[in-house]
Amino acid sequence: MIDIVVSAAREHGCEEVVVAGDIEAAGAVTVREDPPFGGPAAGLAAALPLAESEWVLVLACDLPHARLLCHLLFESFRGVDPGIDGLVALYENRIQWLAGLYRRRSVEAALARLGDAADASMRDLFGGLELREVQDPEGLSKDIDTPEELEAWTQRKEVEK
Repeated sequence: MIDIVVSAAREHGCEEVVVAGDIEAAGAVTVREDPPFGGPAAGLAAALPLAESEWVLVLACDLPHARLLCHLLFESFRGVDPGIDGLVALYENRIQWLAGLYRRRSVEAALARLGDAADASMRDLFGGLELREVQDPEGLSKDIDTPEELEAWTQRKEVEK
C-alpha cells in the first residue's frame, strides 16, 4: 500500500517524499515519529523538517486510490485562494485530514500551538486552520481500516488484472 501512495505523490510532482513510521518505501525517506506509534500528528511533526517545499501533501499510508486522490487535490489546487492554509478532502461529510495539501508554515504554526504532538488527533492539529474542502464523492480518500477491507480490495485488484 505504501508504494501506491509514494508512487502517486511522485507522479504528481512531489520531489521530496517522507514516510513517517517503521516502514521502508522505495523513492522515499523514512523517519520515525517520537514516541514510536505516537500517531499521525507525531509522524507529521517528525517528517516536516525533512521537507522543504512551501506546500506539503499529507496522505495516509493506506489509500488504495492515492493516484486519483492526488489528481483531485492538485486539480482543486489551481486558483486556490492565497490566504488559505490548505485544502482537504471531504468524503461523506467527513474531513479526511490525511488527504490534503497544507501550507507548510501553517502546519508549523499548528504544531507549535499543539505542543506535544504525540497521540494528538489530526482534528486537534488542523482544526483551527482555514481549509478549503474538496468534495470527494467517489471516496478516493477512503482508507483501508480493517483486514476485511484489505482482503476485499486485494480481491478486486486480482479481478481487474
